[in-house]
Amino acid sequence: MTDADVDPIQPLDVSELSDGWAEECDVLVIGLGAAGLASSIAAAEAGASVIALDRSGGGGTSASAGGILYLGGGTSTQVEAGLSDTAEEMRAFLAEALGRDIDDPRLVAYCEGGVEHHDWLVAHGVPFEPAFWDEPGMEPPGTEGLIYSGGEDASPYRQHHRPVARGHVPATPNAAGWFLVERLREALERTAATVLTDQRAERLVVDGGRVVGATVRADGTVRAIRANSGVVLACGGWAYNEALLAKYAPKLLDIAWRLGTDGDDGWALRTTLGLGAEIEGMSTMEVAVPVTPPRSVVRGVIVNGEGERFINEDTYFGHVGQAILRDQDGVAWLLTDEPNYVVNRVGMRAENVCETWEELAGEIGLPPEKLAATMAAYNEAAARGQDPQFHKAAEWLVPLDTAPFGAIDLRVATILYAGFPLGGTRIDEHARVVRPDGSPIDGLFAAGRAASSLALAHYCSGISLGEGTFFGRRAVAEMFST
Repeated sequence: MTDADVDPIQPLDVSELSDGWAEECDVLVIGLGAAGLASSIAAAEAGASVIALDRSGGGGTSASAGGILYLGGGTSTQVEAGLSDTAEEMRAFLAEALGRDIDDPRLVAYCEGGVEHHDWLVAHGVPFEPAFWDEPGMEPPGTEGLIYSGGEDASPYRQHHRPVARGHVPATPNAAGWFLVERLREALERTAATVLTDQRAERLVVDGGRVVGATVRADGTVRAIRANSGVVLACGGWAYNEALLAKYAPKLLDIAWRLGTDGDDGWALRTTLGLGAEIEGMSTMEVAVPVTPPRSVVRGVIVNGEGERFINEDTYFGHVGQAILRDQDGVAWLLTDEPNYVVNRVGMRAENVCETWEELAGEIGLPPEKLAATMAAYNEAAARGQDPQFHKAAEWLVPLDTAPFGAIDLRVATILYAGFPLGGTRIDEHARVVRPDGSPIDGLFAAGRAASSLALAHYCSGISLGEGTFFGRRAVAEMFST
């Protein structure tokens, strides 16, 4: 890790191209994960000449993701499953859940374009089964196409918004991210786009302040590719640049699994900084702890290192993981009693079991009197079907008062947390990379984790693939809008 790993990468002026342009196209797409594939397809179908390149074989982090896309507004999948939704409801929920202003132009565009984008995905070979699976936040084991994926049915959101399932999962059992990528790759292969793999972009090329291409390294040689209409950065984020993480999101260095590939090295971020782009949300992160499914696990109580509750256990597990890592110094335990003990899908078990809460506290290093008081207060309220502290839904409220009592270790240092940074290069509603004053950098667009996420506070599963593919297409629409 060196200071150079965080330094901006300066562009190359066109006058510095000693060998001129080796190739030319209308649209150059850098990166072939879901965002880059969507952008490349859209450009080729618009009649543009397209060169789409990837430093490896393509797929990126998208291929290893759960495949969820956060879409709504009344998609045909929602309607056929018997669910009603509107773009306005989706926007109101996401504004609160993600920490965006409700009138943020990017958020407005994403929500208003949700139905059309869903239909575009379906038309390009990505099917969704109109069936609802009730284990929030996790890709279903079958082919059900709709899930809650952002705490829609939990506090605080259910008090303010009608819960609607918007997590759309492609119809394949497991490996939905790979399935999504394969379907989009097949759609791209049906176009005239030129696809280049094992080719690494090195520097963007500018002419009078406009981005007009990039230099690319392959087989030990470097050549320049001109892009007459624009360059789309879709080449991943910075989850594997430890210098950037140390500077902006150091807590992510504490978790066992950062979601990404070695392509998430911050090249896009550093390259846009070299052009004077604005960055945003750099400390924001998604951190998931694999508590559920099954959902019945949330009948338990999660406490911190002081033996106190700090969150409603029935919320989206990304909110739980973020709260543990960010606010509780990575220390938490899931407590349960004999009748409500459940081994979850990843096999997390109670390794500490005792006859009293005080004994259990002593075993796991919590203050015995404080834990006993926490559980007494919780049990008293749960017996009345209430949770005045954090508003867990009544269906998950049961007194935990039948010994033996168990503790499931949720400490960051001992179990597999998964996460990635959400901050990055700011784009506008047209996917244009923008400067701090809001002006766009001519010829430069970004999508996926090469751009900042819509999520500035909390995350919802499916936002990355949803916004990545949406704004990948949006970039092309802007290029050819005039």
